[in-house]
Amino acid sequence: MVKIKTLIGSLLVLLILGSVYSWSLFNTPLATKYNMDLSIIAFTFGIMTLFIAVGSSTSGFLKLRFGIQNVVALSAVCTGAGLLIASFAPNLVVLYLSAGVLLGFGDGLGYMLVLTNCVKFFPKTKGLVSALCIGAYGLGSLLFKFIDSHLLATYNVETALLTWGAICAIVVTIGSILIMDAMKQASVVSANASKREYDLHSAVRTIPYWLLSLMFFVDCMVGLYVIGVASNLGTALLNMSALEAATAVSVVAVANILGRLIIGMLSDYLPRIRLITLDQCLSLAAMVILTVLPLNPMLFFAAMALVSFSFGGTLTIYPSIISDFFGIKNLAKNYGLLYLGFGIGSLFGYIVAFIFGSYTLTFTLMGGLLVVAIVASLMVKLPPELSESHKQLVKENKLRTPEEAAAAAQAAFTKASEAFPTSEETRAAAAQAPASVLSTAPDAEAPAPAATAASNDTSEATTTKAETEPAATLQSAANSASEAAPAAAAAENATAEVAPTNTAQAPAGTAAEAAPAKA
Repeated sequence: MVKIKTLIGSLLVLLILGSVYSWSLFNTPLATKYNMDLSIIAFTFGIMTLFIAVGSSTSGFLKLRFGIQNVVALSAVCTGAGLLIASFAPNLVVLYLSAGVLLGFGDGLGYMLVLTNCVKFFPKTKGLVSALCIGAYGLGSLLFKFIDSHLLATYNVETALLTWGAICAIVVTIGSILIMDAMKQASVVSANASKREYDLHSAVRTIPYWLLSLMFFVDCMVGLYVIGVASNLGTALLNMSALEAATAVSVVAVANILGRLIIGMLSDYLPRIRLITLDQCLSLAAMVILTVLPLNPMLFFAAMALVSFSFGGTLTIYPSIISDFFGIKNLAKNYGLLYLGFGIGSLFGYIVAFIFGSYTLTFTLMGGLLVVAIVASLMVKLPPELSESHKQLVKENKLRTPEEAAAAAQAAFTKASEAFPTSEETRAAAAQAPASVLSTAPDAEAPAPAATAASNDTSEATTTKAETEPAATLQSAANSASEAAPAAAAAENATAEVAPTNTAQAPAGTAAEAAPAKA
């Protein structure tokens, strides 16, 4: 129930935080308000993107000090306050600080913590959970395009920003109440998990971390730039009308969501690092289409879809990849630092385009960087999946035959019978017990003196009850033994591992030989 409640709260928070990507709707009204060029107002989003990355990289440290619920609540305050101040911003500097710095930082805080926390809660299906979370984040942008458009059409830009900020603050606060910290919940961790837990200091000293960082930087630079100028590209390269160019934005949105869902689900069954390689190849194919092939509307839309699909898939599975390589305990910090590539890559793409002044040269350079990223992805050695060892153990247990299980149970309980002195009354009761009771008998060391006294005091009652409830009697004896001697509890765990539930096929005589006395 805690997991489901956390997942619901996380999806709610991410849906709202994703609304920042509808900021472009406010560029024109704000440019009119301040009587400034549109590009100057649009730079607010570049600042916002950078501070989303900064907020993401610091979220892990804040969580350790204040806890996840408090940090997500802080995210609600920052996003709400950022939009509130922006609605009354008297000049461009205040707009940059509020909608750029404060809103971006708050968005990054909540995004990174909520995403990584969900991945920790569902280690066996972390690819699917990442897809759901990042899909909700992307869906928020699409949803708020309609909400913000309605607000701008109905009210002035100040009221629209104020209303948007109130929605963010209220809903994210509600979501923070539902979210629980995955690290505080009891969980079963595989034996190999602790061997691959890297803190941030250890992670940055490894070659794979920097290769993954390079790949993430290139992927974000290409994806964010192409998606950001999709409508402008249609007009510049193919002389599309405004309506036709707007179709490119719709293609980008749909392909992005499909990439998040499809690649996310595939990542639970295929090597994730190879899916990153596939995504990069798709983006490279798009660069070839845009720079080499003679363009037509069909090829143009295909290129936009390829970049958007691969970028959505990349963002989805990167948290899982980082947890595969460096463990899940410090995921927020390890992925948070790497996530700086998101903001830096976004700015770098626009800087390159400004310097070259040509889409063709810009896409040619991006194609070359994608080749470097593909080579880097092939150099990264695949780590053993943290969940594979657990899955393999389950598989091995299922492959046991009933005869093998019965033999293992007989050996375990023979050892138990040697460790416990048994009374004749208890042996008689055990002889009448069904063979299925074997799976509950503990394997233990010699009992403590107090345990022997407990056996003498209760053996008579055990014999009487055994006539009608032999299974319950033997279980009671096992429980008393584990309470009396700490060693018995440890042995009981060992027995449970080697005696699965199908030990009912063990020879009936084993019960009389192996059942321990009440100790």
